[in-house]
Amino acid sequence: MAQTTSGLLIVPEVWGDMAQAEFTGSVRVAGSAAVMEDNTLQGQPGDTIHFPKWGTLGELDDLNEDEALVPVPMSTDDATATIKEAGKAVELTDKARLTALGDPEAEARRQFGELAARKVDAALIAQAQADESAFGGGVPLTWTGATGTGANVLTWKKAIVPAIGKFGDEWDPEAFAGLYINSAQLQDAFADDSFVNAATLGNGPSAAATGSLGRIAGVNVFVTNRIAAGKFLLLKNNALGLLYKRRPLVESDRDILARSTVITTTLHYAVKRLSDRAVCVGTLAAS
Repeated sequence: MAQTTSGLLIVPEVWGDMAQAEFTGSVRVAGSAAVMEDNTLQGQPGDTIHFPKWGTLGELDDLNEDEALVPVPMSTDDATATIKEAGKAVELTDKARLTALGDPEAEARRQFGELAARKVDAALIAQAQADESAFGGGVPLTWTGATGTGANVLTWKKAIVPAIGKFGDEWDPEAFAGLYINSAQLQDAFADDSFVNAATLGNGPSAAATGSLGRIAGVNVFVTNRIAAGKFLLLKNNALGLLYKRRPLVESDRDILARSTVITTTLHYAVKRLSDRAVCVGTLAAS
């Protein structure tokens, strides 16, 4: 008697685990220290999330010997983000699964994870650059290279150093999650004298972050084409917020008349820039 093995069936939990593994391995911004990730939305009602931002206290007061300290209030600035839903579906016929060259199920799982990662990364990158002043929010730090200064090439001296200057006295490589660039600037980064390839950093505490190409002046460098060519992002740790209402979920439904199985993936999430001064959007000069 022929057996029906698990390899012939869609197991949503297994699909979900595999899609999640591809998702985790494919993210750039979402998987880095630039993002504060949370699952507290799960199981909570509503389609809007509030992101409280702490206000900054002023400098310490100068005191005389007989002068008492005067308490000052701490403040928060409440920002909101709408929960987004994204998804994709495929339909596999029995004949395709039985006769196809390769494994259509494995390929669908791989693409589910990759597409989810790209979607979340793109949302975070767009949020990092967003001008929210019209909605009561703020704008990130920006730097734009001037034509004729050689700032049309991504180099440490001509582009990255001026962008770092926008952070004022807050520069500390350990406080930065990374430099994010488009692949069009990849050769510029590799050719820069300050670049240290990840392969030379080895393992241990000094190793490059997962997914990074290496470092420039102690900052991890990541490449993603979700950033436009000619632009780059400098992100501090926890500059962005990513909250999940529900992580990537895989479900399936059998159509016995069509002799096919429909498989879907969906995720619900919200993103927000948590600090305007934790992001610098760099724009290279026109060639």
